[in-house]
Amino acid sequence: MKTKKIVALVLSMAMVLGVAACSKDDAAESTGAAETTAATTDATTAATEGTDAVVETQAIVVDTSDYKEEEVNSDVQNSDDQDGQLIIFGFNDEFQSRIDEFSDISYDDYQITPNDGSAYTILLDQVLSSGEGAPDLFACDADYVKKYIVSSNTKSINSLGIAYDELSEMYNYTLRFAADDSDVIKGLTWQACPCGVFYNRTVAEATLGVSEPEDVAQYFESWDAFIDAARTVAEAGDYRIVSGWDDVFKSYLNSRSAGWVVDGKTNVDPALEDFFGTALTLKSEELTWETTQWSGDWSTNATNETVLSYWGPMWLGYSLGMNNGDSNPTAGDWGMVPAPTTWYWGGTWIMASKYCDKDADVAQIMRDICIDEDTLKTINVEYGDFVNNIAYMTSVADPSNEDGQVEWLGGQNPFGVLLEAAKTIDNSTVGIDDASINGMFTSVVTSYVNGDIASVADAEAEFANQVVAGGFATA
Repeated sequence: MKTKKIVALVLSMAMVLGVAACSKDDAAESTGAAETTAATTDATTAATEGTDAVVETQAIVVDTSDYKEEEVNSDVQNSDDQDGQLIIFGFNDEFQSRIDEFSDISYDDYQITPNDGSAYTILLDQVLSSGEGAPDLFACDADYVKKYIVSSNTKSINSLGIAYDELSEMYNYTLRFAADDSDVIKGLTWQACPCGVFYNRTVAEATLGVSEPEDVAQYFESWDAFIDAARTVAEAGDYRIVSGWDDVFKSYLNSRSAGWVVDGKTNVDPALEDFFGTALTLKSEELTWETTQWSGDWSTNATNETVLSYWGPMWLGYSLGMNNGDSNPTAGDWGMVPAPTTWYWGGTWIMASKYCDKDADVAQIMRDICIDEDTLKTINVEYGDFVNNIAYMTSVADPSNEDGQVEWLGGQNPFGVLLEAAKTIDNSTVGIDDASINGMFTSVVTSYVNGDIASVADAEAEFANQVVAGGFATA
């Protein structure tokens, strides 16, 4: 482990200045101005010249001294409360399958409650408030993890016996998600979810006249380039560049420089202001199929060669069956290029509840799934996740590493693109109420692009009214 940390430190030295500048480009990039972010430029280079340059320049500083480390419990033990049971809650079966495959710790109950209609978070709020039926360990999605991290309902990892020097290979933004308002880390994840643009090679050839990543990348290198490409794709026939205008929302949302609420007041970041214009153009010029993300039509359009691109992390490709020729005839016909901005989407964080009486077991599960290098390598190779280990993902991005070649992406290694994106991701803007506020914003944008709200100013005013009415900000 010590040798590995030294290697990571050497790799990180050159990145100090680049990381400091990560959030300054967001306001400009949505205008589609000629200037693109440094991260996007680097990632485009990765797409056009292979990943050698990425491996040589990859350097990410992870300084756990930025976080407040409490006294580490060096004698962590389980107690016999709750009849000696280890109880785990999750919103799907993914975390359960990871425990079953990679940990020898036995659990007594794994309760799955999908978060449809906020059912899972409602349940968590109830059991964490009363303590009755509360889990020892539970998982949260990125949309609502911050809510539980900053509360008194979760324990620090230090209290579980996990020291910060065990986290030296984790991406900083994954730790920032898991830190409370005092910078105490209270959760871990095995995933990091940087994003890129999946594109269909056949559609690219039919509409743009090119199909290889090095040729397709230019059409997504800025927002202006994207809109121009959207028009070209639509003019080519029954094709669209994205299935619905909301496909690009998270690339704006998760690259903003400030949160929804600043000093108690509603705030619309310049990146989100620009999103109104992009959404309106896509809608008014009929440049999409006007589907809604996660709808049946949206998913179907990933199988019928009518949509050029879907935007997201590696897990999105699996969700859309891009790896499964039985369910998706386009499997193997996809590639990846950088998006106009660097961003993240999703991830699962695990944390101990304040009622946890199985500290030793919970700590071991966290180590087994989120820290163990062999586990992370297997998850990357078997399941395609971009895992939360800087040194390992740097090695996978090397073009000589066959583990990085993805069959359903036509044999392309996408991890150089994603590695560059991961360099500059900043999620410090995420707030505890974002899941609710995000929905308010997209609802207002929908009304605006449909003509029900006359101007961006009126739309922002309506959004602010909704945020205040929801109790998330003051007037």
